[in-house]
Amino acid sequence: MTFTILRIFRSRVVLISALFLAFLLLTALFGPLLYTVDPAMGDVDNLRSFPTLAHPLGTDDIGRDTLARLMMGLRVSLAVAVVVEFFNVVVGAGLGVLAGYFGGWIDVIVARLADMLFAFPGLLLAILISAIFGSTAVEFAGGAGRLLLVSFSLALVGWPLMARYTRGQTLSLKERLFVESTRALGASDRHILWRHILPNLAGLIIVSATLDVATVIVSEATLGLLGLSAQPPQTSLGKMIVEAFNYMTLNWTQVLFPGLVLALLVLTLSFVGDGLQEYVERG
Repeated sequence: MTFTILRIFRSRVVLISALFLAFLLLTALFGPLLYTVDPAMGDVDNLRSFPTLAHPLGTDDIGRDTLARLMMGLRVSLAVAVVVEFFNVVVGAGLGVLAGYFGGWIDVIVARLADMLFAFPGLLLAILISAIFGSTAVEFAGGAGRLLLVSFSLALVGWPLMARYTRGQTLSLKERLFVESTRALGASDRHILWRHILPNLAGLIIVSATLDVATVIVSEATLGLLGLSAQPPQTSLGKMIVEAFNYMTLNWTQVLFPGLVLALLVLTLSFVGDGLQEYVERG
């Protein structure tokens, strides 16, 4: 097991990216427990301040601590990504496997649903859904409702790619000799799927989901830039950037810090995903 993990991270770039990604995850999860400043509380004596001892990353236009808000923004962005990828793996990969293995009417229905969604530009459809139903979601569930709607809209446009990918891989696997031999011995379709198809797809699905997380985070940030994602007192990396643009000439660091975190988060996820993909392809 140890040797396998070392093989995945034998590239320095992948190793450094994985360590930095772990740091960001730990910061999002446990940072607010150590740095207890309220991200929604403004300091009227320190508006748009540059980094100081009291506020290590400065404050925004109403005096809210940027470090505390970055931790919240990381949580929101990562939470949306996790929800979207969970949906993509469960629904997208699940439908793709069923369509590839059984074919017939299941394959036709999944293919037509995917084609319908592929007919729209993905991000544009997510923006449209968030804009139309955003106020309703907030009315029913507050800020959490808005984030759930954003997650749903991104998952809705994302699952067809996962379904198409797993369908193609399943079509290839079910023709392999070990599957044919198992079927000839009288194994049920359920047994073949759980014991042979899914285990061989697991690594590929994980790699695909890891690479897609970066896209989801950028898409959520785009929705945040348009004011369609997190709403006060919540925030996201994209929302922090768009809010700071209004006074960038007064304090450019308030654009720099969330922009830098967003860029590093996307880069590290991409490098880790590439490392996992290379490992899976080499076997």
